[in-house]
Amino acid sequence: MNGSTLSESVQMYLVTIIRLQTDEQPVSLSQLARRLSISPVSVNEMCRRLQEQGLAIYRPYKGVLLTAEGKRQACQILRRHRLWEVFLVERLGFEPSQAHEAACRLEHATPELLVERLDAFLGYPQVNPFGQPVPRPQGEESIPPSVSLLEFPVGRRAYFVRYEGDEAARAFLQEEGLSPGSTFEVVAVGQENLLLKKGSHFVALARGLAQGIKVRAAIGKGENGEETMNKMQETMNETQGAETVTRVSLDKLGLGQKGVVVHVSGQGFVRQRTMDMGIVPGTVVKVVKVAPLGDPIEFEVKGYNLSLRRSEAENIMVELLEEER
Repeated sequence: MNGSTLSESVQMYLVTIIRLQTDEQPVSLSQLARRLSISPVSVNEMCRRLQEQGLAIYRPYKGVLLTAEGKRQACQILRRHRLWEVFLVERLGFEPSQAHEAACRLEHATPELLVERLDAFLGYPQVNPFGQPVPRPQGEESIPPSVSLLEFPVGRRAYFVRYEGDEAARAFLQEEGLSPGSTFEVVAVGQENLLLKKGSHFVALARGLAQGIKVRAAIGKGENGEETMNKMQETMNETQGAETVTRVSLDKLGLGQKGVVVHVSGQGFVRQRTMDMGIVPGTVVKVVKVAPLGDPIEFEVKGYNLSLRRSEAENIMVELLEEER
């Protein structure tokens, strides 16, 4: 069943149920009715319809629970909703509450191709502005657990998940550009404070404040959300004078050719490994060496060299850059 074939009403029920459901326990119909501002009779009827469609399990006097297919469909709706929230807040300057309201309408009218392009454009964000996970394309909402910033290793990029503390400290962090969805590097840890780098800006935090900041390893973005966009914009500026823009998979580049990464496909470990090596949208990649039999291929990425199997390079789409004259 394709999510685009579901009515807006069904989508609304699925996403509401998954938001209310905890620890695989049924959601009571009265709770669902209150959240949707709909009569219990109407909710009862719809839950029975969801069960007939294989999207939910309705248990009289207990409530409703999503099936595996129902949860997959609900996660896809959440994915569209939360990606729009990230876009509206980070790119258009909406307040999170405003973005949530707008995303409630956009989530029902976003085709899958636009979702994929939006995800890549934003640098594959892990959480929305509220620190909630953005489900992946496979319909999975689970992501690595977050840890206190004090437990995070030095020299790694961290992804800000949430802050557990008072409003005054939260306001200070926001002024420094540290809020859910932002990324930064942990530069040093001392006995009394930590030194962070946010883009070109350094921030010193007391250990007590850092204790309440929950983070996880940043994946698929630069040192900050703006960096990826800047690189993409620079690439666009560099290629505006060209007569044509050629888009090919990375394995098609010849020796000495350059391309800017526009999309990384594949699934699971392979895709994650590729992005961990710094091959993310906006990155310029150059072929510096090809093995005698054509496999593997050595590339220059961000000042260092790495080798990829041809099968791995096939999953990376780039726009060919003109050779320097």
